[in-house]
Amino acid sequence: MYRIGILDIERSQESDIKLEPWQTDTCVGDWFYHVKTEYKKPGHVIEILIDIIAKNGNLLLNIPQKSDVTIDDECKYILQEMAKWIRVCEEGVYGTRPFRVSGEGLSRVVIDHFTEDRVAWNASDFRFTQKGNTLYAFQMRWPEDHRAVIRSLTPADQVKSVRLLGAGEVPFEQLYGALVVSLPDRRPTPYVNCLAIEL
Repeated sequence: MYRIGILDIERSQESDIKLEPWQTDTCVGDWFYHVKTEYKKPGHVIEILIDIIAKNGNLLLNIPQKSDVTIDDECKYILQEMAKWIRVCEEGVYGTRPFRVSGEGLSRVVIDHFTEDRVAWNASDFRFTQKGNTLYAFQMRWPEDHRAVIRSLTPADQVKSVRLLGAGEVPFEQLYGALVVSLPDRRPTPYVNCLAIEL
């Protein structure tokens, strides 16, 4: 019934990939400015964005303005941190489409209207997008052992190269149904990092 427009979900989202594009609209805090509002952290907003785009969704993010139409320092900080992150990971965001699965790992966003609690992601949680022959794998937490292990590829998915966005090519092995990537000691961004996997 929503084909005349777009499905818009306020402060929640879909549980998996939808055939039709859809949208979440949410805010970094309250819809309107209040000096005592507690804002989401930049990493939380980035994680929400990644989980949504992996499911064929779009994020409409409200930034509340003060009465003089300026934004406060905390909102500026959130936007600045998101801008730094997008400069590193934009290749995996802009112009991408969903992969055949939205992700892998056991952690999930709680789908309950007006619930946006931060997920306790771990290093085995990934969210995927794709563009052409490139699969983008967002590792939701940086692994302590500096390895990314992806199990969603099939035997037909022969990996040619792997890049860590913001760092360059990284070594990998594809064996026993898993792609194992060796990551550098230093991560390109303190938030979610992204692998570009050429198939």
